[in-house]
Amino acid sequence: MSGYIVAIVAGSVLVSGPPRPDGPHLAAAIIPIVPMFLALFQTYSAIRSMDELQRRIHVDGLMLALLGTIAIVLGVGLLQMIAGVPTFTVFWLWIPICTLYGLGVFLGQRRYS
Repeated sequence: MSGYIVAIVAGSVLVSGPPRPDGPHLAAAIIPIVPMFLALFQTYSAIRSMDELQRRIHVDGLMLALLGTIAIVLGVGLLQMIAGVPTFTVFWLWIPICTLYGLGVFLGQRRYS
C-alpha cells in the first residue's frame, strides 16, 4: 500500500493542471494500478492461506460489503434519478465497501468466538 500512496502522490505532484487525456496524465493515472494489483494479490493470498473458519468470517464480510454496496448504489441512483440529488463519483464507493467489510468481519468474529 505504501507503493500505491507513493505512486498517487508522485503522479499528483509531477502532473499538474486540469485532467486531460495526454500521455503524462494517462501515465499518472495508470501507474498506481500496478501497486494496487500487488496489494489485491497479497490480500487474496492471505485469505487463501487462512483456515476454514477465518475464511468463512472474511467471506461473510465480503458478502455484507457487496450486498450493502449494491443497496447503497441503487438507493443513491434512485435519489439521483427521481429526486435530483447531486451525482457522486465512483471514488466514493470505497467508503461503504471498506466500512461494510470491516463491520462484516467484526460481526463474523463475534459470531464464531
